[in-house]
Amino acid sequence: MSTPEVPPEPTTPPLSDTSHDALEAVTWQVRVAAAWSWRLIVIGAALYLLTKIFVKVELVAFSFILALFLTAVLHPIERSLRKMLPGPKSLPAALALLIGIAALGGVGWFVVWQISTHSTQLGDQITHFVDQTKNWLQTGPLHLKSADLDKLSQNITDTIKSHQGQLISGAIATLRTAAEGLAALLLILLSTFFLLRDGELIWGFVLKMFPSRAQPRLNVAGRAGWRTLGGYMRGQTLIALIHGVSIAAVLLVLRVPLAAALGVLIFLGSFIPIIGLTVTGALCVVITLLEHGVTAAIVVAVAIVVLAQLEAHLLQPIIMSRSVEVHPLAIALAVITGTTLGGIPGALIAVPFVAFLNTTVRALRQAPVGPDARKDPKEPDPKANAPLTEPPELGDKPTVGKAGPGSR
Repeated sequence: MSTPEVPPEPTTPPLSDTSHDALEAVTWQVRVAAAWSWRLIVIGAALYLLTKIFVKVELVAFSFILALFLTAVLHPIERSLRKMLPGPKSLPAALALLIGIAALGGVGWFVVWQISTHSTQLGDQITHFVDQTKNWLQTGPLHLKSADLDKLSQNITDTIKSHQGQLISGAIATLRTAAEGLAALLLILLSTFFLLRDGELIWGFVLKMFPSRAQPRLNVAGRAGWRTLGGYMRGQTLIALIHGVSIAAVLLVLRVPLAAALGVLIFLGSFIPIIGLTVTGALCVVITLLEHGVTAAIVVAVAIVVLAQLEAHLLQPIIMSRSVEVHPLAIALAVITGTTLGGIPGALIAVPFVAFLNTTVRALRQAPVGPDARKDPKEPDPKANAPLTEPPELGDKPTVGKAGPGSR
């Protein structure tokens, strides 16, 4: 006699069963997305907080960043002077800083002297251009009447008179800006001096702010980024010099007044990629148009366009190494973003910051972990040579002595 079949136990747990974790019902993809989401939110909040802090100390932050750029340019000079002048580190640093001040001061004095020398001639050209424009508005396709032009001029004059209070407040704001600029200049000079003299000590202090396990990799990445920043600033200085000399030569051939001063402005503007050369080049075209007409202005415009193409396809690949090279799209986005956030100073520091960040992040990802991360892979192994004769400079290879008897 067969026993009756017993129905199987239900496999679906009741809704009140607490032995099952709700997390088990969440798929792996959703968990990964949630993990990324909250981490990105934390990173975004941290970046927002840092931006707010940066805005509060904008003057100090920009001054220190400019000091870093100036240090990157003057560091090879300070290093050479230290080899020639053994002794206190303050002397080579001070001499290198004085060389930089003399160069920048000479450029500024030359521009002011050129403008003051040709101010009368330039003023006459502007007056002549205004008269020509007024005559074109009357006789050209617009056929404006003299009464309409006089009314327009009167409206401009009345507007200026009615806003004299704003003009005075603007003048006061200009004086305040000048005072802040002087304070920033002093801070830049002081920071540059100490970065040149104690760069290695300052870098060691910064590293100690991070966990000890992360310090070796940060050391490798930071030194790689510093080398990139120095290479970029020195390479960009050479490119800007080529731009300035080339445009000044073209303007001299065309007998344009302020040719040398305009060449200096091209040199300074070239430190801001894309926008700098465009703005200063447009100024050169306008002055050439006032002095020699449309044909000469077209010649100058063509020369500027040719220079921009040479920079993109010849100067950048040759002068800048591959580790410094930044894609043109990244340059454009960096310049526009920097200009939007910080004006001219923001545009000036945008591309060097992107180049530094690109190299630093790449070196941080490629840096070895463990005992091999204790040193820069581009530096010689200190175990294979005698002890260091002096602390290595920031971003430089350490100076090693002769190998000892036990070295291999």
